[in-house]
Amino acid sequence: MTDSPSWGLYERLRPDQIEAIRDRAPIAYLPWGALEWHSHHAPVGLDGMQALGQCRALAEATGGVVLPAVYVGTDTIKPFKGFPHTVEHRAETVRALCREFLEGLADERFRVVVIVTGHCGGGHVEALREAVDAFEHADTRVLLVPSFEPTQDTYPSNHAALGETSYQLLFDPEPVDLGRLPEGREPTLDDDGVWGESPRAATAQRGAAILALFVARTVPTIRPLLDRPS
Repeated sequence: MTDSPSWGLYERLRPDQIEAIRDRAPIAYLPWGALEWHSHHAPVGLDGMQALGQCRALAEATGGVVLPAVYVGTDTIKPFKGFPHTVEHRAETVRALCREFLEGLADERFRVVVIVTGHCGGGHVEALREAVDAFEHADTRVLLVPSFEPTQDTYPSNHAALGETSYQLLFDPEPVDLGRLPEGREPTLDDDGVWGESPRAATAQRGAAILALFVARTVPTIRPLLDRPS
């Protein structure tokens, strides 16, 4: 890492580096995930790793800092379908934690906070949205981006399926084992926790294509927030 990077991982930056980045691009990216079953073939931390990879790509394009992924999710697959190895939090916990992150980052004089949530259960996104909508600060704007929302028309929302698995193969392939998918049938939501197109055809190249479209469509919604008057 150079002494004057254009972006960086918050926990790995010295104070002078944070300040130099903030002076040029006062944007803080907050990746959000959940510890949640993602079928037999993918890691339970997929949502957070996905959001972190997306935030890094956005920060490379705009500048700014990327915080560590937050693994606190509500409306997970556990109460929905009963799958194990999942930690379910209350919606009020998600709202309170989101509010505290926003307050803390505003206090650190970041003018834009972008939350990318890889966990996209309806109740979870609603909890984050409620915290974002209730946040009021004269100098800080907040943007909430569910992982697949900007690419929905081409790469739709899914769970442990083709899109998420391709992202995982792009960002961190080591935990993925497609050989653990059920033999002789396609994986299903009820039996395997897979919602969407089969992950069997997932590739890092497909993940890169999804990411490129995500960045191309999301960056133009971020930069104008820096120009908005207080």
